[in-house]
Amino acid sequence: MKIKKLYIILTILFSTLISTNQVEAQKKDISYQVSLANAFYHEKNYPAAATIFEELISQGETNGYLYYNLGNTYMRLGNKGNAIRNYLRAQLLLPRNENLDANLRYAINQTQDQLSPPPGGLITGILFWVDLISLFEHFELLILCNFIFWCICIASLYYRKPLWRSLKKISIMILLLSFFSTGIKYHLSKQILGVITDQKVAVKSDRNTQNITLFELHEGAIISVGQEDGKWVYITVGSDKSGWVPIESISF
Repeated sequence: MKIKKLYIILTILFSTLISTNQVEAQKKDISYQVSLANAFYHEKNYPAAATIFEELISQGETNGYLYYNLGNTYMRLGNKGNAIRNYLRAQLLLPRNENLDANLRYAINQTQDQLSPPPGGLITGILFWVDLISLFEHFELLILCNFIFWCICIASLYYRKPLWRSLKKISIMILLLSFFSTGIKYHLSKQILGVITDQKVAVKSDRNTQNITLFELHEGAIISVGQEDGKWVYITVGSDKSGWVPIESISF
């Protein structure tokens, strides 16, 4: 019995060691790939750099700086549509990066339509920090506020003074506000933004190239993506323009 237990323990330890080594090897490989892509970028071999960045993303790597570097690479290649798309993806993870914001504004100014991301509306105007904090940071803040609230609740059971009652009221208000803003950020994160990647695309009244052309958009135009139907997708621009475009004409 002791030998069997020892065998099980050794097997678990060995499996854990192998898994740890695999993770470390994977991290080293990713770091090497990023370094190689950056080297290609500085050597002005932009197609090679873009290929490596895209491969890392296709493997499931989600990193704001990875999207940012890919956006810069596409700008160097003159591919404004994919550059803006990756800047937008980076902005979700790096909402306070001034260089990223400046590059996105510059890229938008280089497009014919010069369409910026849709504004958040009145609520995000009041809760100004919603746009300044990423969704992950919102969840971290919510957990912290919840932890502080329960600590104050427990402390107020032992210290029955007016100060602790006031702190309890304040903490629950902050917790509710944090919960509300996290919900808004989560809702906004579910709104899909896309970017026109073709040089020019006709926005149709229905899902057919023979239908009426309502208006035209050009490479780099930022749109809101709605319903998908086969090879077509319904988009909106601002609050007064909408229609159908071929799904291969946009990136989202």
